[in-house]
Amino acid sequence: MFAFEDDRNYDESFDENDTDDDDVPPEVDVSSFSPPKVHSFGLKSRSSPNQRKALGKGAKDRASVFVCTNCSAEFVKWIGKCPTCGEWNTVQEFSVRRSAVEGSRTRPIFANSAGNGSRGAWLGSSAGVDSNQLLPLSELVKSHKNRNDNRVFHERLKIPDNEEFNNVLGGGIMPGSLTLIGGEPGIGKSTLLLQVAGSVASMSCGRRGIGMGLHEDERDNSDQFGPVIYVSAEENEWQIASRAARLGIDFSSLLLLCMSDADSIAEIISNPTGGKAVPSLVIIDSIQTMLCESGGTSLAGGVTQVKETVGLFMRVAKSTSIPIFLVGHVTKSGDVAGPRTVEHMVDCVLYLEGDRTGSYGNLRVLRATKNRFGSSDEVGVYEMSQRGNSNFSEGSLVPVSDPSSLFLATRSDTLDQEGCAVCLALEGSRPITAEIQGLVTTCYGDQRGSRTVNGVSGSRLRLIIAVLQKRCGISFTRKDIFLNVVGGLKLDNYSSDSSSSDLSIAIAIVSSLLGIAVRSDTAFAAEVGLVGELRPVHSIEKRILEAQRMGFSRIVTFRGKLKSSVRGIEIVQCNDLRNALNAGLVANIPIRKKTKRVIQSNQIEKETLRKMKHRRGRNRIFEELDESMEVIDDDEEDDDFPYI
Repeated sequence: MFAFEDDRNYDESFDENDTDDDDVPPEVDVSSFSPPKVHSFGLKSRSSPNQRKALGKGAKDRASVFVCTNCSAEFVKWIGKCPTCGEWNTVQEFSVRRSAVEGSRTRPIFANSAGNGSRGAWLGSSAGVDSNQLLPLSELVKSHKNRNDNRVFHERLKIPDNEEFNNVLGGGIMPGSLTLIGGEPGIGKSTLLLQVAGSVASMSCGRRGIGMGLHEDERDNSDQFGPVIYVSAEENEWQIASRAARLGIDFSSLLLLCMSDADSIAEIISNPTGGKAVPSLVIIDSIQTMLCESGGTSLAGGVTQVKETVGLFMRVAKSTSIPIFLVGHVTKSGDVAGPRTVEHMVDCVLYLEGDRTGSYGNLRVLRATKNRFGSSDEVGVYEMSQRGNSNFSEGSLVPVSDPSSLFLATRSDTLDQEGCAVCLALEGSRPITAEIQGLVTTCYGDQRGSRTVNGVSGSRLRLIIAVLQKRCGISFTRKDIFLNVVGGLKLDNYSSDSSSSDLSIAIAIVSSLLGIAVRSDTAFAAEVGLVGELRPVHSIEKRILEAQRMGFSRIVTFRGKLKSSVRGIEIVQCNDLRNALNAGLVANIPIRKKTKRVIQSNQIEKETLRKMKHRRGRNRIFEELDESMEVIDDDEEDDDFPYI
C-alpha cells in the first residue's frame, strides 16, 4: 500500500520493512476536502469559444482552436472532414486566449445590469425588467397592454414616407431588434439605410420651413425620439456627407461615427455622454469590417470576429432596447458572408435584390427571409429615382406602392401574344400580377436542348415539362426553352408561393411551342400536380380582386368552391392541365394521333412485358423445386463439392 511521509508517525511500531497487510489506515478529516478544478468545453465554450480557458498550464496566454467555417463546430486538432456538417476542408485554426488578461475589457459595462460584479444574464436586463429573476408571462402581457407602463417600449418605430420598409418588417422597427440586411455590391444597401436614418432623424428634430417652426403634429413627438447614429468602417465622414447631400439629408440629429472598434462603439451607444439622449436607431456598415476584442487575433471578417461582433451588438440591442441594423457582405452564392450562426442570432434577415440590366434595371426588391416580429414572406419594391421630386432626391430609392401596375406597364391589354401569360402571385400578404414570357426553339445538331430560366425555379420548369409530355402528349425533345419573369421578380423556391405560377409557365411554353396565342384578358393561378391535375392555391379571393383591379375579365384556376363570376370576372375552373390549356389559349391544342412508329414502340413494350412475366413465372417454379429437393449424403467423407 502507499504511505505518505507525513502520516508515518501515526503508529509507533511503523517498520519500513514490514510487508504485512495488517496496518491500520489513518484517520483523515474530510470536512476540509475540496475537489480539484476541472476545465470543460461546455455550452458556454460553444457560444463564446475565444473567452474560455484552454486546457493545461503553459507560459503562453493564447492557444489554438480549430473551428469549422460552415457550422462553427470546434475541435482540438485539424481534421479534413467536419463530422458535424460533413463538409471537407472547412476546419481552420484560430488563436484564442487561455485566460482573461488582467485589466482588459472582456465584456462591456452594459452586460452586467446589477453593477455589483455578480454573474448576470448573458443578454443583460431590458428596460425595467430583471433578467436574473423568473417572471410570470401574464404580468408581462398585462404591462404590454397597459400603455401607461414605462417599463417597456410598446410602439414600433414607423419610418415616415416608406411604407414598403414598414411592411417588410411587420409594421415598423421593433425596439431592441437586431436586423441584418445583405445584398450584392452596389445594389443600394447603404443608400437605403441612409434614407431610413434620415427619415428617423427628421422625426426627432422635425421638418422646418423658412420662417416656420415645427409642425403641429411634431411638437409633441420630437422629444420622444433620440438621435440616429450611423457607424461606418468603410467610408470616412466626407464620403458619407457627399452621399447624404445627394439624397437631400441634412439633420442635426443624424450623428456619424467612423470607427471599426466594436467594443468602443458598444460603449458609446449604451452610455451616451455630454447629456445626449439615448439613440433611437443605430446602423452599422458593415459587420465584416468590425473588430471585437473577444474575437482574438483573427482578422476582420473572419468566422470568430463576425460571430463575436454580432453577439456583442445583440447584447447591446436587448439590454438597451435600441434597434440596430447590420449591413452584411454576401458571397458568390448570395448568402451573407460568415458563419450560418449569424442568421440564427439576429431577429430579422433582409435581402435587397434586383436585376441591374434591361429596362427594369432600376427596380429593387427588399425581401425578408427571417422575421421574428412579422411575416417572413413580405417584400418591398423600390425604384431608383432618375429625377428628383418633392419627397425624394435624384438617386434615392423610391417606394413603389403599386408594383402590379409597374410590372404590367409595357403589356398590351388588347393584343393576344404568343408565349406571354399573366400570373397572379402572392408576395407575403400582397397580391401581385407578374408577366411570364416563354420562348421555345428547335436545337440543331447533337444537342439535347437547354433550359434557361430567370425568376423561376429550374427544377419547377423541368417538372412542368415532364407533366406536359406524360399527361398531355406535348413533347419538348430537342427544344431550347427560355423563361423569364418580367421586372426581375423572383418566383423561385425562396418564395412560399412559388408553385402558384405553374399554370402560367405551362401556358407560356405551350403557346410558344405550338404557335397559339394566349388570351390577353385572362390571368392564371393554379398549381400543377404530377398526374396532370390542378391543385388549389391559398388566398384566391385576394388574387381575384387584384385581377379585377388590373382590368382582367377572365381567370383560369383550379376547381373548387368558387362562384362562376365574381364582380364581373369570369372564373373558369378546370380539373386538369389539358382543359386549362384549352381555356387559356385562343384555340384548342391539337390532339396528336399515334404514328406508326409509336404503335410499333407500344407493341415492342407489350412484348417485352410479356416475356418478363413469363421469365418471372419460370424462375418462381425453379425456386420452388430447389426448396423441395432433399440433399442426401451417403458417405462419411468431407470431400463433397457444390454442384455447378
